[in-house]
Amino acid sequence: MKNLYYAICLFGLVFFLFFGPTGASGSYVLWKPANNQASFKPYSILAKLQDQNVIRHPIAIKLIWFFNKGDKRVHAGPLFLDGTEWAWDIAKKLEVYRPYHKEIMIYEGKSLVSSYKDLCDLIFEGHDFCNKKDFYDFYSGYVLGNTYQLDLMDAFAVNEPDLNLFELYQKRFLRIINPIFSYSVAIAESKDIPADEMNRIFTIASIIESESKVDREKKIISGVIQNRIDKNMKFEMDATVIFCFELSLDSSFLTTERPDRLFYKDLEIDCEYNTYKNPGLPPGPISAPGLVALDAAINPSSHNYYFYVLEQDGLHHYFSETYDEHLGYIKLLRGIYSE
Repeated sequence: MKNLYYAICLFGLVFFLFFGPTGASGSYVLWKPANNQASFKPYSILAKLQDQNVIRHPIAIKLIWFFNKGDKRVHAGPLFLDGTEWAWDIAKKLEVYRPYHKEIMIYEGKSLVSSYKDLCDLIFEGHDFCNKKDFYDFYSGYVLGNTYQLDLMDAFAVNEPDLNLFELYQKRFLRIINPIFSYSVAIAESKDIPADEMNRIFTIASIIESESKVDREKKIISGVIQNRIDKNMKFEMDATVIFCFELSLDSSFLTTERPDRLFYKDLEIDCEYNTYKNPGLPPGPISAPGLVALDAAINPSSHNYYFYVLEQDGLHHYFSETYDEHLGYIKLLRGIYSE
């Protein structure tokens, strides 16, 4: 009997040393988008979990998969543990898809250059690629100002052996932020914006959002844009020039201060988005508009204004029907600022 007792105790000890909880608790991140690996062999993940004291031995998990015919595919999402999990609990969790969510707020009116870099810094934790302008494709989709929950595991499936690291990260980036594009298009479709009109509407909405922070003025500015379209006038919107400055930054991407105030020489910047030099709308949006700006782009106010200038408070605008009236407001403001 004594030998049997010792045998049972020994078996229980060995069983616990292989399958028992380690007491590890918290969140364990197995993979991040900045990780060069696109896939893992199960054993490498199990070895990593053993190093982090999450499991006692990889063989325990493999035995469990063998006897219960488990999936044997290790999903790379974060593991959340409370410290009481036995090996079979962890084996089951590893077989289940686990999202890796991060939240980001894209502010209404923030330029696409800055918004894309914020997204890249969040996803790739400030990787050097985020400082390279050619990493981004500003024509890849439409972005509305909103708070988004992004699943970083959307990039885990991107495994293109022929891509270099830069191209691989680009593809991961677009896969992760694709829900932002999908949401924006879904909102536009809910407002009955046809597909062939989306670029025009989003571009106008982005200019409106960048030009004014006062909601009640947005339809008026939309009306100014429509009036200028009807008269084949250049839009001459300052926000497009500021966007050009962001696009023109070199290796010091977004570390150079953009101008708070534009001078006449600044309006000559060579850029396809510059509405002072180029007729018609820019090729695409310059910022992330909000819903008010989107509605304003769809339903511009009907009036005879063709010009506007920012008032002294830095928020509201003087609107003018004629160029002479517009110049009068500018002279008035210059007189106020010179006092």
